[in-house]
Amino acid sequence: MSAHGGPAGPGRGETPESRGAERLLRFGGGSVALFGEMIVVGLVVTALSLPLVTAVPAIAAGTRHLDRHLADRSDGLNELLSCAWRAVKGGWLAGAAVALVVGLLGLNVALGVQGLVPGGTPLAVVSGLFAAVIAVVAVRAASLWEPGADWRELLRDAAALTTVDPVGTAYVLIGLGVGGVVAWMFLPLIVITPGMLAVAMLAARRRAYA
Repeated sequence: MSAHGGPAGPGRGETPESRGAERLLRFGGGSVALFGEMIVVGLVVTALSLPLVTAVPAIAAGTRHLDRHLADRSDGLNELLSCAWRAVKGGWLAGAAVALVVGLLGLNVALGVQGLVPGGTPLAVVSGLFAAVIAVVAVRAASLWEPGADWRELLRDAAALTTVDPVGTAYVLIGLGVGGVVAWMFLPLIVITPGMLAVAMLAARRRAYA
């Protein structure tokens, strides 16, 4: 009962939407929703990345999807797939170039560690560093992607940001490192690592546009 003898009811100005939001916050709210979107992004990006040349544009679409989700814009699966199609259509060539260069450098690392090429360990170390730099620049370019963007410009901007924004670059490196460790510890979890990387990329993106 209320103080005036009437039945106790919801507070003045309270709506079903506000009560629902309050319940969500009580049980984790946005963090739980973001975790769910991260899993969805991880699964979709993993599937789209199987041809390898589509990996960079696919993760770009995943990052944009999380950005829309956090901005309370339309973020359904159809929007994610549509965004991924546009990213792959315009960025598969850049993705192919990145995959080729990183693949060749990775081969150098493997051969150098085994001592099958001249230079051995030094070659492996240098190749590994170059591969890491290219991967970070490619990922930062993907974090900046918007529909219709020119990937050559994105790569140039990302190369500049990699040096002038070390904090954002650190976010990306941490995302890559954590994803690699998770996949190494339990290989089936590799399907969610792109979602984890997308979260780190989104943090770097928001720093770039802050």
